[in-house]
Amino acid sequence: MAMALTAVGGILGAIGAMKQAKASEKAEKARQRAMQLDALRKRREVAREAVRARATALSNASSQGAAEGSALQGGYAQISGTATRNQLAINQDETLGNKVFEANRDYAKAGGLMALGQGISSFGSVFSSQNFLRYT
Repeated sequence: MAMALTAVGGILGAIGAMKQAKASEKAEKARQRAMQLDALRKRREVAREAVRARATALSNASSQGAAEGSALQGGYAQISGTATRNQLAINQDETLGNKVFEANRDYAKAGGLMALGQGISSFGSVFSSQNFLRYT
């Protein structure tokens, strides 16, 4: 009786671990999607900030009578450079985040597979025990 309970416990443990691994994968996908949406929002905000900065630079230059000068073009170049660096940083962060989420999903899958193997091993050890063989 004890051996049968051990086998059933091992099987149920493996099934539970597989379900837990699938739930972990789903959670990682949801967190990854949230990260991607956040990156998209940040990219849009960087673009809006660049537009505002260009408008402010033009307004300031116009009020000072320097709208036709090279200083305004230099200001535009600096604004563009800053926006580009910020966009690059967001893209790099998103790329790294995607790799972390992928690794977490792989880890969850491996944990489920390990639990399944342990359940099968537990079940197999019941059948190979001397007590079980003596009563069959």
